[in-house]
This record gives sequence, structure tokens and C-alpha cells, in this order.
Amino acid sequence: MVKVRFYDEVEDSLLKFAVMIARHDGKWVFCKHRKRETYEVPGGHREPGEKIDETAGRELYEETGALDFDLDRVCVYSVTSVDEEEKEGEETYGMLYTA
Repeated sequence: MVKVRFYDEVEDSLLKFAVMIARHDGKWVFCKHRKRETYEVPGGHREPGEKIDETAGRELYEETGALDFDLDRVCVYSVTSVDEEEKEGEETYGMLYTA
């Protein structure tokens, strides 16, 4: 099981990934995941020295080819795995955007 929590903000250094809910010409944008047989919204992990907003722009471009877009922060959220014995793993934080 996975536990998801939402925050208004957290310390910037905690942010590990960016996820973008994007629309183009009135349609939602999804990308086929290269390792799974699923379609997902664009997103990815932050590279060393990169600002989280730069991560969002880079990932949106890499996954969709988009060159002209506006990014707006929505909120911070975290994902924590929970095992069968209800023990929680490490909480990982990311920034959610609209594009």
C-alpha cells in the first residue's frame, strides 16, 4: 500500500521529484511509461544542483517535446510505502504542477 499526504510547502531540499498535470488543445497529456505498460502524467526526478521548477520544465520537455508552456505550482505531496504489517517506509516529497 502507498500513503499520500499533501502539504502547502516543505523545505526545498526535501523535494525529489516534479509531476505535471498538463493540457494541450483542451486534452489531457499522458505519456507511455518506458518500463511499464501504463500511461502516466509527465514527471521525473530532480538532478543534483537543479531547482525543482527547472526539473519540472526539463521533464515536461523530455517527456512531451513541449517548448512553450506555463508551469504553476499546485502543492507539495509525499509518497510513503506501507508494508503488510503497517510499517511505514521513507516519506518522499515532490512538487505538483499544472502546465
